[in-house]
Amino acid sequence: MPRVGGVVPDSYGLSLTVTVPTASEANPVEADELLTFATTGPYQAQKATAGSTIILKAKHPVRDGLTPLGVHVYGFSRVDRFGYSGAAPAIGASIESAGDGTVRTAATGNGSFVLYVDATRNYVEVAMP
Repeated sequence: MPRVGGVVPDSYGLSLTVTVPTASEANPVEADELLTFATTGPYQAQKATAGSTIILKAKHPVRDGLTPLGVHVYGFSRVDRFGYSGAAPAIGASIESAGDGTVRTAATGNGSFVLYVDATRNYVEVAMP
């Protein structure tokens, strides 16, 4: 009888493109390396440290901070765009409903993670749990 289960194909699950500003020839990111989101800029990641929650896994190597890196994303179901009201949420913040069809910065963390802020058009791109 054939085995069921196992690792799913690359096309299954959530994937993103990020940059790793600290990547360099001396400090490369290797394929399958574990990463976390960084709050230093939009769609940025950093190497996971001991005890970090596993959020991202590199699909291929990069050796500089500007090359886009494809990653598998764990713990989030999708990335979506939302209009916001009031002050712009910061990268890394959680969001909640503002009650008027837009979002605002959440009073407490709820598992969502702001990845990008467009202050000109008043929208955010958020990884949602």
